[in-house]
Amino acid sequence: MYDITVGFGALVCSNGFVIIFLGRGIEWWLTPAPFALVGLNALFGVYSKLKTAAGRVKAGVLAASVACVYGGFWVLTGDGALVTLWAMMTAPSLILARLLLSLPYSKHKNLAVAVIKQRGPVLVIGGAGYIGSHVVDLLLEDGQAVRVLDRLMYGREALAHFEGHRNFELIEGDSTDISKLTTAMNGASAVVHLAGLVGDPACAVDPQFTRHANIISTRMAKEVAQSLGIYRFIFASSCSVYGVNDQEVKEGDKLNPVSLYAQTKIDSEKELLFSVRDDFFVTILRFATVFGHSRRPRFDLVGNLFTAQAMEEGVITVVGPQQWRPFVHVRDLARSVVLVLKANPVMVQSQIFNVGDKRLNMTIQQLAEMVKSIAQKEGWQVSITVQDNIQDRRNYIVSFEKIHTTLGFEAATLMEPGIREMVENFKQGRYKNYREQIYNNVAMTRIASSEFHDPMQSMKLYAPIVKIG
Repeated sequence: MYDITVGFGALVCSNGFVIIFLGRGIEWWLTPAPFALVGLNALFGVYSKLKTAAGRVKAGVLAASVACVYGGFWVLTGDGALVTLWAMMTAPSLILARLLLSLPYSKHKNLAVAVIKQRGPVLVIGGAGYIGSHVVDLLLEDGQAVRVLDRLMYGREALAHFEGHRNFELIEGDSTDISKLTTAMNGASAVVHLAGLVGDPACAVDPQFTRHANIISTRMAKEVAQSLGIYRFIFASSCSVYGVNDQEVKEGDKLNPVSLYAQTKIDSEKELLFSVRDDFFVTILRFATVFGHSRRPRFDLVGNLFTAQAMEEGVITVVGPQQWRPFVHVRDLARSVVLVLKANPVMVQSQIFNVGDKRLNMTIQQLAEMVKSIAQKEGWQVSITVQDNIQDRRNYIVSFEKIHTTLGFEAATLMEPGIREMVENFKQGRYKNYREQIYNNVAMTRIASSEFHDPMQSMKLYAPIVKIG
């Protein structure tokens, strides 16, 4: 709207100039210029993939758009006077606005330093989960104070190792319980939002509950964090947002969600990046397909599931063998969170990063063959059965160049050693029956969904905060 308003304003002013000083009438032929300008801006990605780009990048692209319109109309009409006036008034207004808007992110060094030095614990929402327990571990190792807000749907065993640590604090509660959320965020220096329903099957159980747990919770967390003066906010998104893509996809490429889970991640990203204040540093991390051992194990993830099938049943069932996935070890995802927290806030302000490593892009069939090979070397007899997957159409290869060049991130644990680690845990009997509900997000989501629709539980979530004393 701003760009088209500027384009029409320049059109009126340039026409006024030629009428007053050149004695000519209104030149209607230039009327399409503002529309052509906005169309080129959209084509060049000003309103999409370059939305969070640096001001100087946007300035260059806008200058190119104006130049294209200028040259095109001059060639078509042969009248350089009017189109030159229009371009001279349009370009500075567009470019200067973008440069001024970018100043808070590149010039306010004092604000960045203040954010880095801000005291208080890092709040990990969902810290008792599969990824969250690793994040807590690494933050404590780094000497940071950590506070966890988690409803403990899977129990508290994942956090048992940390309880009693002088820098660890646990608040049991739902992230959409405004009272618990406010208490947990009070005095925090940063928020790492890992809570919500994860995975396509789990999110398909109850769409209403999914939107509540994934989108509404994110909106609430953002609003409470801003109101309490928390400057850093990291959100766990997913590479599932790319859905079906035949080409390698980057952060600015078109999204193609094919599931409710992916759509809720996109909607949550929009909630966080829309109308961001200058002093609120949001970073979106789109996680690759995770695998590996955790204090809160999961066996509804394809890498972990194949390992469990190989060790417990001797048969790996492959569904959709030619589908590509980007994989990443759970510890590496936790490392990426810590890396962002320690980075200069200006560098990661309103940025989206794919988190993974190109060395771990592989097909489902290749993964199954790797698991089979590792298990057989340990003395297990394993076979593979293959089925086509008509329902799950996801297929994507992801580029991780941005996080590598910007933050120096690369995977420390590749696929084979990560699978070997799980095999060793199976051999030592650290896992129970991998089919139990506690290891499966779908089964636990059904339980949580029934509680969500219980009127008494809803009253607790949305009850007003009452101060006593």
